[in-house]
Amino acid sequence: MYKREFENLLNNNKLQKTIFLYGECNYQNNYFSEKIIASWSEPDDEKLLLHYDEYNFITAKNHLSQSSLFGGQNIVIIKSDKAIPKKELDVLVGLCEKSDNSFFLFQYFGDSKKAMSIAKSFKKSFVRFFKPNLNEALTLLQVKAKEVGLNINGYTLQHLYLLHLENLSLCVNEFEKLALFEREIHSVDIDRVVYGLGSVGLDTFVEKLLKKEDIKDSFVTLCESGLADEVRVINSIQNYLSQLLLFHMYIKMHGSFDARAILGYPLPPQLAKQRADQSIKINLLSYKNLLEHLAKSELALKKTKNIDKNSYLISSLIKLQAYL
Repeated sequence: MYKREFENLLNNNKLQKTIFLYGECNYQNNYFSEKIIASWSEPDDEKLLLHYDEYNFITAKNHLSQSSLFGGQNIVIIKSDKAIPKKELDVLVGLCEKSDNSFFLFQYFGDSKKAMSIAKSFKKSFVRFFKPNLNEALTLLQVKAKEVGLNINGYTLQHLYLLHLENLSLCVNEFEKLALFEREIHSVDIDRVVYGLGSVGLDTFVEKLLKKEDIKDSFVTLCESGLADEVRVINSIQNYLSQLLLFHMYIKMHGSFDARAILGYPLPPQLAKQRADQSIKINLLSYKNLLEHLAKSELALKKTKNIDKNSYLISSLIKLQAYL
């Protein structure tokens, strides 16, 4: 099912008794698994959680088959990056279909291609979580920040997200530390206490790139961490350019800019003006060429075999500057 349909069922407490979660976003997989379990369970329910190599078919089957000692629900949660044989899945799903008190959640963190055969055992009760775009990621972070009582605005969340190279789980792990400030969190707080995956901020790197400055040293610094993913760098540049394009189009239509209206959240006045000024300096044809070049580069990085991705990326970025 689509994520929106799944969330509607979750919010209305109408979830199926067997659910399969998979996809490219582990954070959403874990986040929504907690919501599912909370929707299914009561305090007296018996939950069996099997992590990765802990999975045992007989153990899971017996748990779903037994009568609860306290008259509650029998819930099995399996977290694994390995496929479970279809015959075993069919038995576990079948037990839940026959019993009003049995529930089964399978969180899969393996190859999404293999997930399609797994999903057949769950009929229509499966959800694939794709890598969120920037706005979707910030919405997820805002929801989680509100849940834990962290006072942080959209711009600062974006700064944190890009600093951690778009890793939602790492961002959320920082919330407990940031909550110790007991006030609204600003970008300067992020810079002071958070150590990102890259030793240079991607925003800063992209700004140098679009100003047609020499990016070689910054690129080396970014990649020396060993954690910089080439596709994520491309995606970050795409997100940055997409924001600039939104500023450009808004200014052309209204003659002024309003960061909240454009992005859905405010930016610091100086930064908003900087983005607006930068956006107008690029014409629409250049935006088209830049985004097409990035899309082709992303496709090559994902599909081309036996390629030195690091060398290809820096070459691609240098070529991109020619469109500016």
